[in-house]
Amino acid sequence: MMSSGFTLLEALLAAVVLAIVVGAIIMPFTVGAANTAQNARSTLAVNLAQDLMEEILAKPFSDPNESEAGETGRSNWDDMDDYDGYCEAVGTIAGFDGVTVDDPAAALLTRSATVESVYVAGQDQAEQPTFLRITVDVRYRGEVVVTLSRLAYANE
Repeated sequence: MMSSGFTLLEALLAAVVLAIVVGAIIMPFTVGAANTAQNARSTLAVNLAQDLMEEILAKPFSDPNESEAGETGRSNWDDMDDYDGYCEAVGTIAGFDGVTVDDPAAALLTRSATVESVYVAGQDQAEQPTFLRITVDVRYRGEVVVTLSRLAYANE
């Protein structure tokens, strides 16, 4: 008498083949979702870097009142140099208006700025520098996502 059912071995083999096929079908979707998240984070990082760079460049080259008194925070800064060493930790990135960025792509991003005096070739180093190098970094988990660097000229 002949049986027409599956054996246990055939059923296990069919389950393994099915698992491999499902894995192969799902993999591109998983990779695509990860790439989409990375692209959203990169786009946001560029925008955040540009926003801070524009904020810094909107300030005068030199301190208008020639005093750092009362400049206790970002809303009180009145020249480009005040941003040197500025850093926003994870979850604290905010626009100039003080509103914290709540975009999910901003999770684990940090932002920092450095402003340093630069002398160009032929400039007398006994005089005040006429250029500032402004650098804004946005990082994800400590790794640089974007760095913007710009020279600002004292055209006063």
